[in-house]
Amino acid sequence: MSAQQKTGVWRGVVVFGLSQPYFNSNSLPSIQNETRFGRLNLNNASSALYLNGSPERATKARLDIVEADERMLAQLTSYSDDYKLATMYQFYVRPTPKEFYKYHLQAKSVLVNETIRKADLFDLRGSFIHTDSGTVFRGIWEDPFGRKKFGNFVFVVSDEPVAINPELWYGFLKKNHIEETSLLPQRQFKPEPIFDTILTEAPAIYGNLVDNGLIDQDTLSIWLNGRLIEDNIVPGKKPFHFRVNLGEQEWNYLSIRCKNEGKEKGTGVHLNLQLQDLQMKYNLALYQYEQAEWVILRKNSVKSK
Repeated sequence: MSAQQKTGVWRGVVVFGLSQPYFNSNSLPSIQNETRFGRLNLNNASSALYLNGSPERATKARLDIVEADERMLAQLTSYSDDYKLATMYQFYVRPTPKEFYKYHLQAKSVLVNETIRKADLFDLRGSFIHTDSGTVFRGIWEDPFGRKKFGNFVFVVSDEPVAINPELWYGFLKKNHIEETSLLPQRQFKPEPIFDTILTEAPAIYGNLVDNGLIDQDTLSIWLNGRLIEDNIVPGKKPFHFRVNLGEQEWNYLSIRCKNEGKEKGTGVHLNLQLQDLQMKYNLALYQYEQAEWVILRKNSVKSK
């Protein structure tokens, strides 16, 4: 199985402790195609991946993998049970064909940490196991220095677009002395813009933005119904908080635009949107002049009554 066949999005669970991941090769769990990080329910998939019920401590997770010239970059996002908190890590991936686990994911940095605890780095070691009904990526996660085992993980492939910060991608290419123009068009990482719809009774949206790549003076702006709400936002590791009051009309149109890229090409941010009846998480991957868009229907607006 080539590196190119491992790229994409993988969903699953990471277990704390020595509980062993279990999968049934005859009935791998199917995972709903879902581009919104905060809307995916993995309860059925998670329980299907483990024997004798839920392990004592486990966290749902998403693994994004991109590849260039047989070298891979990975991003792991772990979630709290209610999806309100996320922690995100960056890994460089190398094959280890002579070892028990055929791939080593070496941790490079913590990209986002919404928890109150310290987010330590760790490595992953795993293998892609093929069955008649699909492929499972499973293995262990460990201390990157002493190789102490912390637990296990298991992922199955998901039909979702990869959402890695473009700055990390171009930094990865530079480190490996790879020219993007030398890659085949299908191997060039092109993040998909977000277009989403929201149905709510809330009169306002609360949000915050965190840079999930390099702090290099990326600049964003926020628009509602063609009106500028926030300008010259420079996301950092501390959340930039904002509020958008929805109009009285039934439909509202929210946009987050990339005004300028920083020192590295592309812009990436982790976005939390909070309404009184809904919370969603997104990874926005944008280039200059691109934007993410939301169409918002207010159920209790003046014109919808």
